[in-house]
Amino acid sequence: MERPANQRGRIDRRTLLKTAMVVASSSLTTGIGSVSASESQRVHAGDSTEIGDGAVTAYATTASDGTLSSLGVHFDDAAINALGEKEVAVPLAFPSETASGDALDLHQFTFAKVNYLPDGHWPEGVYDVPHVDTQFFMRDQSTVTGIKERPAAYSIPAARMPTDHIRPPAIDTTDDGEPDTPLVEAGRGEPIADPNAAEHQEDGEFTHTHIYGAAEPDGDGIGEIILFEPMVALDYVKQLNTDVDARLKTPNEYFTADEYPTSYVVQPDDDDGVSIQLTDFESFTGTAFVGPVPSRRR
Repeated sequence: MERPANQRGRIDRRTLLKTAMVVASSSLTTGIGSVSASESQRVHAGDSTEIGDGAVTAYATTASDGTLSSLGVHFDDAAINALGEKEVAVPLAFPSETASGDALDLHQFTFAKVNYLPDGHWPEGVYDVPHVDTQFFMRDQSTVTGIKERPAAYSIPAARMPTDHIRPPAIDTTDDGEPDTPLVEAGRGEPIADPNAAEHQEDGEFTHTHIYGAAEPDGDGIGEIILFEPMVALDYVKQLNTDVDARLKTPNEYFTADEYPTSYVVQPDDDDGVSIQLTDFESFTGTAFVGPVPSRRR
């Protein structure tokens, strides 16, 4: 489901660059999520790296009370135009604190990984077009890097499966010619997908979508959601001139009780760049609990 674009303000390239270099703790006026356009949002820049002559930058935004309002990755126009025949895989850490030294509560999230795939990926006829996968991970980079390709033989509690989503079988473990077991992808995890998404319907087209990723990071036979992954076709990004604001289908609970995003946004800016972000954080229950993040003001 998409909501009207005018519910969101824009975080443009100039704002991000200015924020990163000079005033990461200053405010700008936006209308992100449920926050009205009159309220202040602060942008905090994380890692940035070059793609061609451009740059991609991880960032977080906070409301006037310091609470997290979005996590995102910004592509400037030169970075988008540099996406061609060469595959790109870039990890980007989110900021851990403000310019003044206050800790940012990122609600389990640690880093993003930008994957540009010029030939797309499986399933054939759906995602086999040039597109960008922006992966928002809730485990550290060393844990994610250590995920090996294998059959997903663990279970996932029903309450932790996103509504209407499935674990697509991808491996034939019985040698009968039919896939019967989900696949854990190396450095990512097991895809958790919604078969009701538009691109899976007859005559459907992949423009933008979202899938989750699961893994068994603790080796206890229980899988859990470890990433959110908005996916956007390159041709769609290049012609986009209005905000896309899509509601996520979520699980009833996560492993850790905390706040989690319930929407993703694809947001073009006035300089022909684009931001891909998670927003509209809401509280969910879980079996583990996280305490408040203390201030680390220097």
